[in-house]
Amino acid sequence: MNLNIVKHKYTYIIISSTLLIASIVFLVIWGLKLGIDFTGGTTFTYTVNRSININQIQSYLTSQYSQSTITKENANTYQVEVPPLSQSQLSNLQNEISNKFNLGKAQSVTTIGPTIGSQLRNDAIYSIIIVMIGIILYIAWAFRQVPKPANSFIFGSSAILAMVHDTVIVLGAFAILGHFLGAPVDTLFITAVLTVIGFSVHDTIVVFDRIRENLLKKEVSDFANTVNNSLMQTLNRSLNTSFTVLLVLVALFILGGVTIRWFTVALLIGIFSGTYSSIFVASQLLVIYYEYKDRNRK
Repeated sequence: MNLNIVKHKYTYIIISSTLLIASIVFLVIWGLKLGIDFTGGTTFTYTVNRSININQIQSYLTSQYSQSTITKENANTYQVEVPPLSQSQLSNLQNEISNKFNLGKAQSVTTIGPTIGSQLRNDAIYSIIIVMIGIILYIAWAFRQVPKPANSFIFGSSAILAMVHDTVIVLGAFAILGHFLGAPVDTLFITAVLTVIGFSVHDTIVVFDRIRENLLKKEVSDFANTVNNSLMQTLNRSLNTSFTVLLVLVALFILGGVTIRWFTVALLIGIFSGTYSSIFVASQLLVIYYEYKDRNRK
């Protein structure tokens, strides 16, 4: 079976552009819900061997400190997250919760100061920037001798745009999830974003490398057909790899518990987007650029 993927390249670009614009709009309107890793605060847990009304506890927490939340970690454990408080405020709140709802003593208390949270936030931003710069340099070097009509600049630019595409879509999705479901952006989320960036570039480079090989063989004179043939040659590999990764992530989401729930969701969105972008965005940008250049030359 030989599908003509390149034929509908503008449709794929329109879909991606729509998703990107929507993601940016959601980010501007709602922003990201930063976790205590970046804002500072305290988390502590309660272990209760009975059913409790979590909504009632949440209402009480919100009435005391608006940014406080309680989530169910497993069948018997509940985690409370509160903004930065003084030691006396924290002790009073823990005592009030324990006595009012008969939860016993707070356990596993972890506190991150606002200064440390700010430093972690800056380090996370720097790490993403450094990774992107490193990837740009690597792609420029790896495709430095790509044959005509392509060039290393457009290969690198297309890969970077695909990477930005995946990153922005993950951020936009978490703007929605944070607004409606309280999904936090924490250090695990940054780990997920870096993983998505690596996966996206890896998948794109596999396709680009096959395009380069076919250009060197000069089996097809038409650039669009060369790209399409290369996509068909790598399609099964890309889909099978992504499918097995997604199966593992679905299992983690179901069985992994609340601690890594949003980390897994970020990876699920990013891996799906990365697979799409390597086939339907990065490669199509190569063809669009070449056709534009060819029209100008004629």
